[in-house]
Amino acid sequence: MDAIKANKKYYRKLSVGYNGDKDFFGRIILPFKKYISSVYSAPGVSFGVSSARFSPDITPARLLDFRRKLKAEKIEFNLVYNFDGISDAGILPKLVKIADLLKPDVITANGTFITDEFIRLGKYELNISIINDINSLNQLYQLMERDTKGLVTSYNIGRRRTFDLEYIRSVRKAFPALRLKLMVNEGCVFECPDQGFHSCSMTMGLGTSFDQSRFYCSKLSPGQHWRFLTGQYIPPKFLARYCGLVDEFKIATRGVHGEPVGNDFIAGVLAEYINETDVSLARGMQSSFGGSIFSGRFLRDNGTRPDAPEEEAARYLEPYPDDFFNVRTACKHNCYQCAYCRDILRGPERKRARKDRA
Repeated sequence: MDAIKANKKYYRKLSVGYNGDKDFFGRIILPFKKYISSVYSAPGVSFGVSSARFSPDITPARLLDFRRKLKAEKIEFNLVYNFDGISDAGILPKLVKIADLLKPDVITANGTFITDEFIRLGKYELNISIINDINSLNQLYQLMERDTKGLVTSYNIGRRRTFDLEYIRSVRKAFPALRLKLMVNEGCVFECPDQGFHSCSMTMGLGTSFDQSRFYCSKLSPGQHWRFLTGQYIPPKFLARYCGLVDEFKIATRGVHGEPVGNDFIAGVLAEYINETDVSLARGMQSSFGGSIFSGRFLRDNGTRPDAPEEEAARYLEPYPDDFFNVRTACKHNCYQCAYCRDILRGPERKRARKDRA
């Protein structure tokens, strides 16, 4: 892990996911408490429910103890109810019972099935989940107009709007009191054709590990690695561009595909964002969650591609281009015509060759 440089821009601005490790509080919360605004966790299966996102089998006693420690540090506890499919029509009483036990500061939910019930109860602040994937003001208004009690206090910006600064500004103008949250290290391919299918499969799989080869991200050949660069992953060196635009940066840290991540990995990712580290393309792939699963199949430990020519393999060890953020924020997402992301991995020689052919 890199040494942490004091960076007041991110004091109480980072939201991290609880990986269920018994040493998480001592290894992650205490060293980074100046920066952590909230911790999010789904109830473990020991509570009688299964979340769409990976959640270890945390016992009620352990989660209650963890929640008490967070409260003592004045860190918000966010209880996440993310379900891509509801297999149990009687699940609502279970969710209410869990919330009443843990007494979270905020509840994250996707879909009106769960949100409406907690609005009716009127006990908890609510957050619009990243799984809602709300990408337009029209979608956002449809959720907000249901909230007659003013309980929806925050919103995770949709996956397709991560680099859309104008959209983020428009939300701020339309809903000035709404806390805006941005997922920064999720690496799903932009407009992935299997994104809904992938998420639903995680729910129906009840948190167990299963064959990932059925999904689009696992089918990408090494020559299609550039698709990762089209997604919503934000390299750490560009994070400061969002200061003043969003209120909280959400760091994915719980785990993926039924496997938790270690505390050392989490600490490393946090340090990179706090330090605004100029990471390599390979590190961006390896440290993100979501569609970047394909990088694990095709990258060596040092970040190079096993079958790539030496020059091309070296591209993975280079940092993100300085113009990457400006290009992405102006992106029209016409990848079938644009070659910017492809050329980042092709290298300068291939760029020139393409221009000569044109």
